[in-house]
Amino acid sequence: MGIILSVLGIEEPTSYENPQKKILATLYGIQISLAHLLNVLISIFVVVLIILLECGVIPSVIQGFYCRDPLISHKYKGDTITTETLGVLAVLVPLLIITSTELLAHQSFKKINVYTVVFYMQECTVGAVLVLLLTSIAKVIVGEHRPHFFDMCQPDTAVNCTIGEFIETYKCTNTAKFSYLDLVDASLSFPSGHSSVSWFLGIYLCFVIHIRTITINVGYVMKPFLISIALTLSLVCSLSRITDRRHHWWDVLAGSILGILVALYYIVVVSEKIKKNDPILRSYSLAEDIPGMQLSRNNLETSSNVTF
Repeated sequence: MGIILSVLGIEEPTSYENPQKKILATLYGIQISLAHLLNVLISIFVVVLIILLECGVIPSVIQGFYCRDPLISHKYKGDTITTETLGVLAVLVPLLIITSTELLAHQSFKKINVYTVVFYMQECTVGAVLVLLLTSIAKVIVGEHRPHFFDMCQPDTAVNCTIGEFIETYKCTNTAKFSYLDLVDASLSFPSGHSSVSWFLGIYLCFVIHIRTITINVGYVMKPFLISIALTLSLVCSLSRITDRRHHWWDVLAGSILGILVALYYIVVVSEKIKKNDPILRSYSLAEDIPGMQLSRNNLETSSNVTF
């Protein structure tokens, strides 16, 4: 994070610095440590691996199909929420919600802590990339055909086959209408990447909203409103994959479960780091249980003088 903050011209608080970290070099006034270098190298490796998996450079398992299988005989209709749209939303929605929680916490634009926004965005980005990596690996291992497989691929061995016959080998012939990447993608249905990423983001943002938005300061409507936005976007994004016939329902279910589980694991892992790095939460005495629970309890005690 030190590199990101330095590029933005933000000085990272000295209380978070590790005095024992080894400085390898200084570039344009930015100190580059071994940890920074390893993080950059790992990030590049993960991004390249995801690209290789998604582009078919690393081949997926080739599954056969049953002749005239109705489950993969739907027409290709495109995407209600395209991959590009999801990518934009995956950046803008967390940024807007995290910035909103920072604004609500300080009640002033001038007091917004850019470091805090960058910290939460960094954690969100790392988690989303982890989900995307796991999803891409699962897609390649399973190699399940999408509901519109026949329409997009038009396999050569499916022309004169007997209904119900299992066909192991085939070659897609619809190369004039669809690109190589489209034809590869036609057999990468399980699990749904839209569902896994959107539900990870939804649960993560609900966590951020819960621990950073103090009800006594913003009222009883704002917190549920922000949470509903995050969950609604996740729900719409995942269900659209079924209505578009881009995924089977079990693909969406598996993707949603994957995203939620990674989000829950990620929240548990980073909760201690969040409590140490968030200037708002550091000012409270938090319990060791779920972050935000003791915070809400302290506020309730202060406002109502009720002894728990």
